[in-house]
Amino acid sequence: MNANEVHDLPASPPISVCVPMYNNSKTIERCLRSVLEQDGADFELVVVDDNSSDDCAAIAASMLRPGDRLIRNQPNLGLNGNHNKCIELARGRYIQFVHGDDWLMPGALRTLVPHFDDPAVGMVFAPRRVINDKNVPLHRRLGPAHIWFPWLRRYNHGPTLVAQMMLQAGGANWIGEPTCVMFRRQLAQDVGGLRDDIYQLVDLDFWLRLMLRCEVCFVPQKLSVRSHSVGTTSLSILKARRNWLDHLRILTWLIVDPASPTVVRVTARVWWVLKWTAMCLGAALLGPERRSRVKLLADARVTEFARARQLADKLESPRPVSP
Repeated sequence: MNANEVHDLPASPPISVCVPMYNNSKTIERCLRSVLEQDGADFELVVVDDNSSDDCAAIAASMLRPGDRLIRNQPNLGLNGNHNKCIELARGRYIQFVHGDDWLMPGALRTLVPHFDDPAVGMVFAPRRVINDKNVPLHRRLGPAHIWFPWLRRYNHGPTLVAQMMLQAGGANWIGEPTCVMFRRQLAQDVGGLRDDIYQLVDLDFWLRLMLRCEVCFVPQKLSVRSHSVGTTSLSILKARRNWLDHLRILTWLIVDPASPTVVRVTARVWWVLKWTAMCLGAALLGPERRSRVKLLADARVTEFARARQLADKLESPRPVSP
């Protein structure tokens, strides 16, 4: 299907379940089956294949219902670009990502979506199970993310949660991966989708920008399963060291984001100085590519803030989320 044909489709259900996949032939059937077996919620299924070299697209095509969509990117858009393509193609008011190697627990959609009856709620999240590629639970290494919030209720003011996360410098994802979060499509578009200059912490950055603009609901029930295998894209990013500026860029954004309350801006600025100093010392003494990294960090006091302000200028002023 041509992406431009999306506007000619009939009226959509309230939820868009978006499956960004890349070479997931071994797991996509399990993933899609978990979505198609959801009950009690009306949803469309949008599968976006990032030009895979295996047969996951053929497997997905054989499972889709009439009205569901399979789009193949040509050329490859990369992890962040593929997620943004999903947001672009989604027609529902709410988006639920399900990665091609993850899956939803029964009843996940009907449990999450009622929280959006409150027009102030822009994001709902729940705990997840984490397993390795042998289906062995990883409780110790990758346990519940939400337990680090000092004060978490079912209904939360988003900026207050961000302020709590700043106690740990805003560098840890206390929400979870995309498969355990549902959010409003319009809100995702308002914040500009996923950034293309953040790699390992891209989901954390996205959650923070959403949370600064809405109320956030927490459902204390495991509703998804995250597959953490040796071949995941996130592990490849770590090996390639492409993520080394992620944390600094998130802190920079929190300082300049027009939706950040004063407590978040001030705390982020303190952590920015500490993080930048530690990175300069690490790059000068221990890090690879020392000369180039020290140069980048020296310029970061100007370049990173200029980059963040350019992004901020593209966003609309914060406003209440409509249902």
